[in-house]
Amino acid sequence: MDKEKLRRYLNGLSPKKEEIEVGKWLENNNSEKEINKIFEASWEESAHTIYSDNKKNDLWSKIEQKTGNKSEITIDRNRYPLLKSAAVWLILAGFLFLSAKVILENSSKTQEEVVLTEWIEKSVPSGEKLYLILPDESKVLVNSNSNIKFPSTFNKQFREVYLEGEAFFEVQQDLERPFIVYAGELTTEVLGTSFNISNRPTGTKVALIEGKVKVVNATNEAFLLPGEMVENGINNSEKLTVKPFKYANEIAWKDGQIKFQKKKLKAVLQQLEDWYGVKFDTDKNINIDRIVSGTFQNDNLDNLLSGLGFTLNFNHKIENKNVKLNSN
Repeated sequence: MDKEKLRRYLNGLSPKKEEIEVGKWLENNNSEKEINKIFEASWEESAHTIYSDNKKNDLWSKIEQKTGNKSEITIDRNRYPLLKSAAVWLILAGFLFLSAKVILENSSKTQEEVVLTEWIEKSVPSGEKLYLILPDESKVLVNSNSNIKFPSTFNKQFREVYLEGEAFFEVQQDLERPFIVYAGELTTEVLGTSFNISNRPTGTKVALIEGKVKVVNATNEAFLLPGEMVENGINNSEKLTVKPFKYANEIAWKDGQIKFQKKKLKAVLQQLEDWYGVKFDTDKNINIDRIVSGTFQNDNLDNLLSGLGFTLNFNHKIENKNVKLNSN
């Protein structure tokens, strides 16, 4: 088992599929022996660093303060119900110790410093958007009904971000540290570029504006050129389909534009719920499978529904966050 997967699992940062994979592996009778080897090897490596025993004790104290446990390091069994061996728990506690520390600057041995990385999580409700500047000065616009998680400081090896929902990234170039986004079944890796990721219940899509992008899932990988998009659908989660895309269709949301291109009314209403933060109650006589196309620029919901209703033969009534659609 890869150490990075275990590290993400222990810190609650694994994508759903990876979490299931690691959990099943930990149930295997051979997992304890392998974890023990990983832990022992990591411990041997740490013995040759410039950390003193006092510094290691300081780190334990920091971890104790962070977990609220003043006497010993523990891990909530309820969070990891698949683990059953007390020996495994002891090993994983030690492994958490190793994964929590940040290697100090070798160039400044006289000023040793131990830092525990803090993760920042932002949730964007329906009807809103959020603009963020990440620790490396990369910029992100997070769409409504989305969650994003990132560290307060990126480490020296890579820049990690976790996304549920949709976001547009403008990544600062750093040839030494890949920028990695975990979204659904897809992992997207770049060095510096602009791209959009949509991770919704219907599947995950990555659309590239400029630069280069590497996208991988559990079994395949794809490399995108500007103007190309890769899609990982829920009906065929292992296949990566690369195809061209139109900016207006995939990324117009960031410019305040709602565009429907041959979508079923059902999908359109779901998009409007995310955009305006409302809930639709639809008359059973309205055909929600009817195909809809249209473009609306920064329009209010009342005007938008009036236009759709004229075409699709329905009327609407808005009461706070609830919208009733009735057939004419």
